[in-house]
Parts: sequence; structure tokens; C-alpha cells
Amino acid sequence: MNKINSVLLPGSFFEYNYIEKVKKLITFEIDTIYFYDHKVNPVDKNLNVYQLIDGIYKIYDIVKNEICLGVCVLNINSRPYQVLFDDYINKLLDIKNFKLGIGTGDNKYEKRKNFSNNIEEIITQVQSSKKFESNDIQLFIGGNSKEKLNLIKKYKLGINQWMGNKKGFKEKELIYGQINLPFGRLSICLNPDNPIIIESNLSYEQIFVLKDSNNEIFYKTLDNIFK
Repeated sequence: MNKINSVLLPGSFFEYNYIEKVKKLITFEIDTIYFYDHKVNPVDKNLNVYQLIDGIYKIYDIVKNEICLGVCVLNINSRPYQVLFDDYINKLLDIKNFKLGIGTGDNKYEKRKNFSNNIEEIITQVQSSKKFESNDIQLFIGGNSKEKLNLIKKYKLGINQWMGNKKGFKEKELIYGQINLPFGRLSICLNPDNPIIIESNLSYEQIFVLKDSNNEIFYKTLDNIFK
């Protein structure tokens, strides 16, 4: 079993000393720094939240190719199709080794207009892009539905589980293990304060969901994760 460690940045990450915090992140064995795609902070709607593309560019200017970047997950239905590609996906495909997670979204944290974009059309367009291969892009999907599980088999995608339990992860692990040369990883998002412990014969990625907090708590959380 080979576990890869990554982090998902909190919404107000850029509000205080973000350069210092990024330099701290680089000191750990972190595979990927992930961003989420929300306009409202999922912790507290009164807190600020970064703009996705702007935040990615800020981090990239510091880490370059030392640590991979990714989004976990991009809501394909929160924007018109052309805007989704012109302002988001095409820009992300320009970044080498980018980990592109996509999902169909829900209203758990915020209500958004649903543009009902065709997820299979988006997957095929991404995979047919010349940048997808030349920049070594990974593509994965977030979700638990039968439809999503069928998509990972059909298009050889990676799949991410948001928190959840061991049983749900094992179901994804079984399907993922049958894919020959997948285009993305098997991964699970975890609460760093109480991560579930998973034994697996497959290599998978642990994505620790960092909290909106002061610098002291931020650094302490990282130290606990990577001790």
C-alpha cells in the first residue's frame, strides 16, 4: 500500500500570510495542493473565499513545479458551457501535472444556477485536448452515484470520495482496481482531526481538508498530519 498525501486549502487561505504558509507547505512531502470551487465559504458564509483561478495562479507563482496543483472538484453545472471551458478548464489544462477533479455539484453549501452541462461531453472534450496528454493532466470525478462509478470505468478516470466511510471507499477501490492505466488517482478527502484509517492494496491519495484558522492552528495541523 502506498499512500500519497495532499491538502485542500481552506476558503480564507489568502487572507493572512499566504506566502509564508505556502513556503511552509513546501517543506512537507505533499504531492498536490488542491483548491475547492465555491463562491461561498463552506465553513462560514461570513468568511471570505478565494477566487479559484486567481488563487491557483498565486500559488503556482511560488511553487512552480515543486508541488502539483489541482481542483477538488470543479462544478460543471455552475457555469455556462463555453464559460466553463474558456475561463476555467482551458486555463487549468495549461498547468503541467494539474489534477482536474470534476463533479455535478449540489446545494449543500450554496445555491447556484444549474446549467445541466453534459458530463460525458466535457470528459471527452478534456481527454481529446492536446494539452491533456502533453501536460500530463490527471482527470478524476467526485461522487457516489452509480452513474459516476460507471463513468470512471468507461473513461478510465480517477475517483475521489468526500469524507464518507470505509465501506464507500472500498466500493470505489474495487472498481478502480479493474481499470487498466487510469487517467487519475483513487483518492479520499479526510478530516485531519479525525481521519479514517484505510488499509488498501492499491496506491491511493489522502487529501486532508485544512480548516479556516489562524496561523498557529494551521501550522499545528500540518505538523500533526506529517509527523
